[in-house]
Formats: sequence, C-alpha cells, structure tokens
Amino acid sequence: GSRCRCCRPAAIGRNVADPRFYDRLGPLSIEEIAALSGAAISDSGRAGTRVEGLAPLNAGLRGHLCYAESEKSLKGLQGTDLDGAIVLAPQAAAGPIADLGGQVLVHSTPRLAFARVAGQLVRPRRFEPGERVHATASIDASARLMPGAVIGAGAEIGADTLIEPNAVIGPGCRIGAGTRIGAGVSIACAIIGSHCNILAGAVIGEDGFGVAVSAAETVDVPHLGIVLIGDHVTIGAHTAIDRALFGATEIGSHTKIDNHCHIAHNCRIGERVIMAGFSGMAGSAEIGEGAMLGGRVGIYDHTRVGAGARIAATAAVNRDVPPGETWAGNPAQPLRDNMREIAELRRLVKAKNNKKKD
Repeated sequence: GSRCRCCRPAAIGRNVADPRFYDRLGPLSIEEIAALSGAAISDSGRAGTRVEGLAPLNAGLRGHLCYAESEKSLKGLQGTDLDGAIVLAPQAAAGPIADLGGQVLVHSTPRLAFARVAGQLVRPRRFEPGERVHATASIDASARLMPGAVIGAGAEIGADTLIEPNAVIGPGCRIGAGTRIGAGVSIACAIIGSHCNILAGAVIGEDGFGVAVSAAETVDVPHLGIVLIGDHVTIGAHTAIDRALFGATEIGSHTKIDNHCHIAHNCRIGERVIMAGFSGMAGSAEIGEGAMLGGRVGIYDHTRVGAGARIAATAAVNRDVPPGETWAGNPAQPLRDNMREIAELRRLVKAKNNKKKD
C-alpha cells in the first residue's frame, strides 16, 4: 500500500518470508484474521478462504494476506486471482474489486490491521535456551569462535572466519569465508559475503522502522525480509543496517561504510560505495556504484544517488542525484549552485553590515 520497493512487483521468491530466518505459524481463517485485526469481512470475495502467510501488494502470491490503503494502489490488479485476503480502506473497498478473487476485509487503517495480524502468521526464528552454539549450526573447522559468541540454529560460518567475543549470529544466517565479526556485533536474518569486516557493536538485520498509526494506537509493522551483504565489505562500529519489509536490504561488494551510520529497510547500495560516519539512508533509498558520501549526509526515502556521484558532508539529499555529479547543501543541489547561493548570502550579509556602519 505504500511507495516502498518492498511493495512493488518483484520475484515471488524475494517476497516470501525465508524459512531459514522465519517460522510460519498459520494458516488462519478469515474469521480469525478479522477478529485479530478488527477488520470487517466484506461481502465481496470468496467464502472459506484461508491464509498461510504475508506478502506485499502486487506480489501475485496465492493464499497470502496483503493490504492496500487507496484505490490507486489497486491499479493493475484487476483480473488477478489473489486466492488469499486483502485488507482495504473503505473507499478502496467501495471500488471495482470483485475481480481480485480471494477475500476482502475492510478497515479504516489497512496497514494497522495488517500489522496486528502479521505476528500470528509469521515470526523470526528464535534462539533456543541453554545452547550457546546450536547443534545444527555448520561451522568450518578453521573458523575461530571467541568466548561468549552465540550461534543460532542452522547458521553457517565459513572457513577462516573470526567471531569475536559476545557476537551473536542469529538462526539461519550465513557468514562467508575469511570474514571478521567484531565484538558485540548482532546479526539476524542476513547473508554476509566473504572477507568482510564487521566492526564492534554493529547491528545487522533487526526490524526496520515501520509504524502503523491510528488515533488510538501505534503498532510496529513486522519486517519479514533479509539483509544481503556482498564480499569485501566493511561495516563500521555501531552502524545499523535494517532488514527489508519484504525482499532484501542490499549492500554491494567492496563497499565501505564508516562508524555510526544507518541503512534503513529496503535500501540498496551498489558496489564500491564510500559512506563516511554518521550518514544515513531512509527507507528504499538507493546509492549507485562508486558513489561517495561525506560525513553526516542524509538521504531521503525513495531517493537515488547515481553511480559515481559525490555528496558533500552534511548534505540533505531530497531528490535524485544524476550519475557523476557533485552535490552539496541542505537541501542538496549541484555544487556550483550551492557555492553561488552561499556567495550571494555572504554578499547580502556584508552589504547589510556595511549599511549599519554607515
């Protein structure tokens, strides 16, 4: 129902909660979903529908629950047999929805209804008590685990990998050969390539920041995607990389990210990107290969920085940056325009000061 890439058409396999990281708890009947969500069951739809999982709108998955917040979101779906359930706002449910198949539920805040149900259908795999290194974890004989390291069920640790003290590798995670996981690092729902360097305190694969809001409550929206990190990537100390809502948050090979950065859900960073400290990307933002960001750069959601672009320190990028250009300022703009603006402001201030002296 939103603009996020995670809610656009994509390969089906990338829109299902990966069983390496998630447990399915369903199915649920439409009556159970209505009771959990507070949604009303519409007369439009197919009686007896049961729901097994969750999916983004347009994924084309059968037997799943999705939602749309406006009639505009439904464009292109006519004739699609959802064979599951969709939660719609009243104005969208009043439109031509008969061709969607499945079952329609109506709620004033579809995203909120979806969030209420999500945890009853799918949840992240959990650690099991009393076992520091799970018996089903696959750990190469040459890997080194330091005191306090925790490895979850089904995790895979590659050759010559170093897991430093008190690092936590969640169920199903895969760590490539020659990678170093620093002290106190937390990794969940992630696949990390070879020869990476994850510095102390980094957090990879936690929920992104998604909140469904109504007049009476705020509810966290569960994120059911993963994080994919390429080879030879450096992730700085205390940097956070959120897993996707659906699909993947992606970091390309040979990318270097400094300390205290934040990469939000469903962001994509290309290969050989340089990101200096305290920079951040909002949801579904993109950085093309070879781009460079100075310190404290902020990139707005759904905004793209083109390949080879340069963004000056403290810039706020609120629109797409063409490939190869250098931008600066808040809001960011081409460097030449930014310098002219600064020069003009200085001229005006100087003229004002001189006038006061006279």
